Amino acid sequence: MTNCFDLGDILAIASIHPFYSDTPYPTKSEDLPILLAKQKESATDFKLSAFPLTRKEALYKEIARLTTDQDPRNGYRQGTYISTTGGGSGGGPPMVFATDSREIRQQRAAIGSLLRSCGITGPGDWIMTMHVSGHLYRALDLISEVLEGSGATVLCAGSQMEQDQMIETLIGYRVNAIAGDAGQIIQLARYISTLSEDKRRQLLINKALYTSEPMTPAQRSFLNSVFPNIAVSSVIGSAEAGPWAASPAELTETTKEQHFADFVYDQRLMHLEVFPFAVEDPQDPCNVDVRPLPDGEKGLLVQTSLQRLRHPLIRYVCGDVCSLHSLPEFIKAKISPEDAPHYKVARIYGRDRRISFDWYGEYFEFPVVQAALRTESWGILQYQIIQRYNEGDKDHLDIVLELRVLRHDEPGTIGEEELTQELRRFFTVFGNNEELFDLKYLCDYSGFIRSTTGRKVINFIDKTQD
Repeated sequence: MTNCFDLGDILAIASIHPFYSDTPYPTKSEDLPILLAKQKESATDFKLSAFPLTRKEALYKEIARLTTDQDPRNGYRQGTYISTTGGGSGGGPPMVFATDSREIRQQRAAIGSLLRSCGITGPGDWIMTMHVSGHLYRALDLISEVLEGSGATVLCAGSQMEQDQMIETLIGYRVNAIAGDAGQIIQLARYISTLSEDKRRQLLINKALYTSEPMTPAQRSFLNSVFPNIAVSSVIGSAEAGPWAASPAELTETTKEQHFADFVYDQRLMHLEVFPFAVEDPQDPCNVDVRPLPDGEKGLLVQTSLQRLRHPLIRYVCGDVCSLHSLPEFIKAKISPEDAPHYKVARIYGRDRRISFDWYGEYFEFPVVQAALRTESWGILQYQIIQRYNEGDKDHLDIVLELRVLRHDEPGTIGEEELTQELRRFFTVFGNNEELFDLKYLCDYSGFIRSTTGRKVINFIDKTQD
């Protein structure tokens, strides 16, 4: 495996990197061999367990300094690939994470090989991607290079191409696969469902690859109604870790009714640990000597990248809830004997949602809300919850709960009137508070508030904190 680094070397560099020490600046790429040689001469035996957990707040505080420091010794600003994320709040400047330019190219090639090994994409596939690019956001070039690394041919439609142009592209180039955020794929599928039968027969789509956000059962059901024989796969990644795992169609199919997603990752490229939720409680006395959980137990996912040397990512608490599992036999059977022993499954249950919101005396937990709005018979393709004050309410006495919903009306879904009653019942709406419940049915995705960089629909927005 040429696209990964020795863990001992990574820890040696981490020991003198500003992320994990009081060293002021990271090294430049040309100085790495000298530093590694010195570390080996010192015969220091670095252990991963000796490094504390790394959290986003501390990491980005250091990143903010290094990003703008123009000192010529600052290796963070040299030979750097910049990746941004707008987070989930929809406001504030985008967070920036730097990676060595050569290392990120190697990582993309390695993940492309993972996609090919899992049978997700490969030679012969022509893929149109609708990912976002611009405003410092680089999802389009990232996913394009990953897909090309698998051997596929990529057409970059981006997020601004008109849908009728997309259809002509799909037909004209005999495209067999589409890629994008789950919402983008569903939006395109909705448009295709309105086309004439003759036009739809010209489409050759048999694969869909989604990223960024989970695909709900309702979305999956609708996609299958438009493309009955489509193989749906997924890739997971972040600005900090880059793309690191993939879910082939066989896994997305077996977990489509579950509240989790299974992703295959290569242990030669990423070292994962799962820690108890209690590690996030600084008052818990058990945190003094906390240890990773065994396979199968659910907790907080902690990542150590084996593809990052110059700016290491060590024991990073990424915010996902996860459990680790062995590779299923039906997946192992399709993977080469050389790779299979190194592959494992990360079961992702979503973000750490121990925070909740309350409205009109009721307490709502995010996992419970998400589970309800994923009810297949409700047909909800996308939703957004906004807490705000009424216009003109200068005293801010009453909080309005606004719910924006986009749904489909395929067979098996309940009517709008019945759904309205179900939603009112779930959010405990009655005579005394119904004027504070604002339910809006949208006809397309343009009515949702999106994040400033990735243009993702934000599921929960609290405008009372503005």
